[in-house]
Amino acid sequence: MKISILIDMLFDFLSKRKVTAAYLAEKYDISTRTVYRYVEVLSKKLPLFIKRGRNGGICLSDTYRLPVGYMTEKEYSAAIDALIAAYTLQPEPRFLEARRKLSSQLKKEKQSLAVLTESDDFIIEEPLSSFTEKIHALKACISGEKLVKIDYCTDDGQTASLKIEPHALLLKHNVWQVYAFCHQQRAFSLFSLGRITALYVTETHFRKRPFQQECLLLKEEKRFTVRLKIEEKALLSIYALLGAENVIRLKEDWVAELALPDEKTALDLLVKLGANATVLAPPSLKQKWTEHVKKILRAYEEI
Repeated sequence: MKISILIDMLFDFLSKRKVTAAYLAEKYDISTRTVYRYVEVLSKKLPLFIKRGRNGGICLSDTYRLPVGYMTEKEYSAAIDALIAAYTLQPEPRFLEARRKLSSQLKKEKQSLAVLTESDDFIIEEPLSSFTEKIHALKACISGEKLVKIDYCTDDGQTASLKIEPHALLLKHNVWQVYAFCHQQRAFSLFSLGRITALYVTETHFRKRPFQQECLLLKEEKRFTVRLKIEEKALLSIYALLGAENVIRLKEDWVAELALPDEKTALDLLVKLGANATVLAPPSLKQKWTEHVKKILRAYEEI
């Protein structure tokens, strides 16, 4: 499987939104069977689906856009180098065009990060609204050794204002966490980005404290796995809340599977999703959410 073809197909879907297997087979001089192998790989990260019928084809959801942070800088560089090597062996304009688009995307992401670090305070007011800005802010503070102030939702449902020294970002069970030294606790702890309701980047610097990354990676935490059916009309807002990488197409339905810290976090998320999501699993969450909705209805009936 050639990475140059894979990247080129990615831009085909981003620009055209719908293409046929025959078109891709002819364009890249491969069999339709091979086309579907490439599509299978891309579908692990993109909301692709097959539309049957006269005007059918392989489709990319209209609401999807290549997100900031989709690839790391090293991954962008590797992809660009692969396209250069491909052009050397086979000088076709499509390799140069794909390289140009990737370079442009990388430049935009670097500019985004530069703007973020120029301001004295970077504030995120909406909880769970944009993981990308939180990740970029924390990434900048880790490299720049800057103190961060956060408003954090604790296990008991209260909001705590904390000062933390971020040391590492961790993606575990589809949940982004920051490993940081907390001034109030006087100890290292893991903080879920989804529970950070406000984030402030300060100009106060700290000196990184020694810690073993191996211990951090081996540390296991109990997770609450949730499976949701998503309304297609709400995909754009769902991507903003959950991330496009957590939403996949299964036959005729859009489904999101998340590993959350606990049941309360899941219920809080369902409040935000409203009628745009239906609980498929676990049954206990489905029952509690149903009872919660009935309670709300009763409250309105009494008015």
